[in-house]
Amino acid sequence: MAFNRPSFVGSSTSGVDGASEGGRVSTFRQPTELALYAVPLVKHIKASGYRGKLTAAPALVDGRWIVRLIYEGDPPAAVPSLWNGHHVAVEAQPPAPAGEGRPSA
Repeated sequence: MAFNRPSFVGSSTSGVDGASEGGRVSTFRQPTELALYAVPLVKHIKASGYRGKLTAAPALVDGRWIVRLIYEGDPPAAVPSLWNGHHVAVEAQPPAPAGEGRPSA
């Protein structure tokens, strides 16, 4: 069974701490980890009183993985710029394209 956690590569200390001897953390599974970090971020914002719809997902921006927070309605007021060491980008939900949805009766 493979666990979804970072693996250390290129280090003789693999499995110990990976950083003390110049090891590198594999970023292969980082998007999955960011998706997990996004759940408590959304709960944190909702607990601060935000009542709109929020969606959070990992995004690759300028070669860096960030948490993208998408809101529908009013923008949330209390969004941290960093969450667990990762940047948070706040964006409005783009409007649905005209002509999609239910046909009018």
